Amino acid sequence: MVGNWGTDGWAVAPGEGERVEPGGRHWLEVLVRGKDVDDALGVFVFTHDVITENPPHAHHDFMKVIYVLEGRYDFRVGDATFSGGPGTVVVVPRGSQHTFTTPTGGRALFVSSPAGNEELFLEMGKLGPHPTERQLAELNARFGTRGPDDHEASWQQMHETE
Repeated sequence: MVGNWGTDGWAVAPGEGERVEPGGRHWLEVLVRGKDVDDALGVFVFTHDVITENPPHAHHDFMKVIYVLEGRYDFRVGDATFSGGPGTVVVVPRGSQHTFTTPTGGRALFVSSPAGNEELFLEMGKLGPHPTERQLAELNARFGTRGPDDHEASWQQMHETE
């Protein structure tokens, strides 16, 4: 029932989100799923180990904003490059090739609009630590994600254990 103030909201305390462990050294906690907010957006906190290589990719179905919480990150979005630590905000327009590395590891808040980025990682987590190329290609197709020059997006860094 909608009251005077509108529909009730909710809060997600640290550790109460849906944890996703794709099988490598990185994991994320989904805080808001699109299905709960009319697909307006998706929100998750991504915890990264050191990332020295990260193949670029583009999402054609959503844009995202990344807010660095901990660590130092180096970003490339299109032809622009940015580096920063906590408090840095990076905007990734829909369809822009992007990548990032982190020499320190860290944590970053990701918000996608409309929703979709969180669902991509939830589905990736269901594939387990050793997804096949075919499974990843199907995932990329469902979520409108491509690598440079219309090649498959590589998620190799998500599954590396060393």
